[in-house]
Amino acid sequence: MRQTAQVIRSVRPGYAEVKVRRTSACASAHACGSCDHCSMMENAPEIVVVAENPHGAGEGDTVIVESATSSVLGAAVLLYIVPFVLFFALYLLGGALGWPESSAIALGGGGFVLGLLAAMGLDRWRRDHRPVQFRIVSIEG
Repeated sequence: MRQTAQVIRSVRPGYAEVKVRRTSACASAHACGSCDHCSMMENAPEIVVVAENPHGAGEGDTVIVESATSSVLGAAVLLYIVPFVLFFALYLLGGALGWPESSAIALGGGGFVLGLLAAMGLDRWRRDHRPVQFRIVSIEG
């Protein structure tokens, strides 16, 4: 995933602290602003990250940074898909066991909450042990 960023400062040789504006997933698909989600992301907060700086970008430079798409997609799957899979799996399990529908729904709801808690725990672990890595790929100005 490529994004535009601004170099804040050099933190050590070969690395720079950059300010990246969070963008929506569909921002690269169209720039018309007709999507409600895109419009909401116009005021998204900026995040500050440390990026590899092989090109020697200096303070104030506008740069293009790249992050591993697989890491971003993995986090999206973890957050959006796993809780729903657990919900439906446990709901169907409750139904297969002959439980009343309300109990099966409650079991599915518990699975959804369990999925969210697991996603939050794994997200914290990934942040501490394998953070998303950024790399400056070009200097724009």
